[in-house]
Amino acid sequence: MSDPPLPRFCRETRSQLPALAAGELPGWPARVVRAHLRRCADCAQEWQRQRELSARLRALHDRPAEAPPEGLLDDLLAIGRRRGVRERAAVPSRGAVSGARPALSVAFLTVGAAASTGVGWAVWKGLRRLRDR
Repeated sequence: MSDPPLPRFCRETRSQLPALAAGELPGWPARVVRAHLRRCADCAQEWQRQRELSARLRALHDRPAEAPPEGLLDDLLAIGRRRGVRERAAVPSRGAVSGARPALSVAFLTVGAAASTGVGWAVWKGLRRLRDR
């Protein structure tokens, strides 16, 4: 089951919690959010989660970076050089329409634009006739 929708003020307060946790929320808005947190237990619980998340992220940031595994770059480059990777790419290597020639692609685009313009004009004319009746 889904939770009932939050009241508008709770939604607005929760959208400000990351800025409050980072110390970036200025005077009056910060006071309004803190006042709401004193009155609303659900938002206060969410504020606690935000503070814990911020503390954990700071701890990760402060921790020294680990070195990548030995040979990772060589492995990735070898995977990139394998036959078949380019054939599985999401974007065709030739032309915009399933590898077709560029001239054919331009022709398809031109026909599509002309057809959609004609349909739009016909709908507009039809709506004008209905309105004028």
